[in-house]
Amino acid sequence: MSTKSLKLLRICAVVLGWVLLIGVWAGIWGRYSLYRSAQNNPQGFITAIAQFDILSALSSFFSGFGGVFLAFLVAAVFRMIEKEAPVGKENAQSLMIVCCVSYLADALVLCCSFILKLTEGIQIFSTSGWRSWIPYASTAVSPLVPVLYAASIFVLYTHFTKMATFESEVA
Repeated sequence: MSTKSLKLLRICAVVLGWVLLIGVWAGIWGRYSLYRSAQNNPQGFITAIAQFDILSALSSFFSGFGGVFLAFLVAAVFRMIEKEAPVGKENAQSLMIVCCVSYLADALVLCCSFILKLTEGIQIFSTSGWRSWIPYASTAVSPLVPVLYAASIFVLYTHFTKMATFESEVA
């Protein structure tokens, strides 16, 4: 690949990271303002749509920041490829760690949400049949997805930096 296209990809990844960061902050502000509006107007229409769920808000927060840090990590990897050397390796490793921690925190929140839904499901299952478990079965898989993201990012990044370091030492 040419260095121009790699630089363009790196710039696009940085811009995407900033856009995602603005989106995460806008989402936080939107949830907060909707929650405050519902508190100030308890009989209005806003109360019906503003049922605040802390677990979904936290999951959205952590997965959003995981995406932000992943975009910045991708930009750092494109810079290493562009320079053909492991430049900024310490900063990129910090981004990788924060990205993985964000995804693992999202998995923890999703696991807590699954446990709460499981306790609801047990109450429903005792009164009805096995068909009541179908909606809860799909939520059992959702905590595993961010763990897979974190593990993949960790393994791929560490392998890539070892290869980049070896290649720069040999060349």
